[in-house]
Amino acid sequence: MSEDAAPRSHDGAAQEDSARAETQIPLDTDTVFEFVSDIEHLLRLNPHLEIETWQRTPDGMRFAAMNETTGRRIETAVRVETTRATRSIVLTYAEGLKRATTLAVESDDGHGCHLVVTEHYPVIEDAQDPRVAEVDRSLIPWVDAIRHHLIDRRRLGWLPGYRWWTGCFMPGMPPRQRRIVRMILWVSLAEFVVFLAVAAIFWLEQRGG
Repeated sequence: MSEDAAPRSHDGAAQEDSARAETQIPLDTDTVFEFVSDIEHLLRLNPHLEIETWQRTPDGMRFAAMNETTGRRIETAVRVETTRATRSIVLTYAEGLKRATTLAVESDDGHGCHLVVTEHYPVIEDAQDPRVAEVDRSLIPWVDAIRHHLIDRRRLGWLPGYRWWTGCFMPGMPPRQRRIVRMILWVSLAEFVVFLAVAAIFWLEQRGG
């Protein structure tokens, strides 16, 4: 996983600031591109974005959400432009400091692909500008969550109900509730392992006696 924050150009606009995250995914480019084309599912994988409402529109969607990293509520229309020839998607926001998010799936010469996510912002010269607090700090955790989701789906997707659990049930919960569910599952698993260990010890003692 890598991150870059440097001025870039977007759609011919004036110089701007951007944050960029890139990760390698051991899956073919078409599979990953089809996955990231489902924008609602993709945004719901963000571990710090609590989506409150979601409505599809002719050119994209409109949604409201709470971003845990900034403590701010987002409500905006989003225009979605998909270019299959270059395997790229541009999300352009009607409101808020963030101007756009660009997703690109690039081939990795037979070793899977690279997912590159770039978020575009206007240049803010003054570090004390209150708008700095609106900069989304969930980019790296989000891209990491996408990578882990895809790898886990390939490895465990054969389990009955797994794709529904990870693709519908869990993403439908607010991030806070997802973390609680995961914690409960891990605690339950730990308790089950301890139970098996105690049962095995008891069985061995009985057999030895």
